[in-house]
Amino acid sequence: MTRATPEQQRALLELERLDARLRRIAARITELREAPETARALQRRAAAVAAAKELDAAEQAVAQRLTAAEEKVARVQASIDTDRARLEQGGSAKDLMGLQHELDTRTRQLAEAEDAQLALMQEMDDALAHRAAVTPRLKEADAEARRRVAARDEEGAALVAERAQLTARRPEVAAAVGHDELVGRYERIRTGRAAERPAAAELRGTACGSCGSALSPTDAAVFRSAAADEVLVCPECGVILVRS
Repeated sequence: MTRATPEQQRALLELERLDARLRRIAARITELREAPETARALQRRAAAVAAAKELDAAEQAVAQRLTAAEEKVARVQASIDTDRARLEQGGSAKDLMGLQHELDTRTRQLAEAEDAQLALMQEMDDALAHRAAVTPRLKEADAEARRRVAARDEEGAALVAERAQLTARRPEVAAAVGHDELVGRYERIRTGRAAERPAAAELRGTACGSCGSALSPTDAAVFRSAAADEVLVCPECGVILVRS
């Protein structure tokens, strides 16, 4: 049977408080890493980035088609100007008739090319208007994701720093118990149970401060008659119980 002074047993609770904080830090880091709100914000940002790329691609495609249409209008207009200049120079009736027919054809082509150009200009205006309408939402999705990630990283960095400090301090707190056997027993309980459960707790009246189970009348009588240096263990969850 392990025996330790009441002071050593109470010092063990200080070690448990440190370990409890380490457990909470680990749980919080996991929560931050798996936070659904942040995951959804990142998904919305990814969708926004994809949408922005689609807008860029659509505008670029329209711009290329518009440039080609403008170049076609310019080419047809240049051909018309050339035909008109040749008509003004005169020539045989047959040549002039052929030039006039070509000019009429070019004029129809110019009208068609200008109509296509106007349609593409309207398509570009529509694309720009669509971008103007959706850009605020895209920017907000990006900003929200950045805010959440920044907050997560800031809190995570603080927790990691605190964990490092507590981990470095832990050997000192364990040594302050002044009882290697008691600490060893505590460690065996701690490492052999669920990570979120304590290995030592206060005895609160006749109830375990860890699992909350009330002692049976028989166990309560045994605990009351136990010597002050006797290390008690919860019969339900197995933690070391420290009397206050």
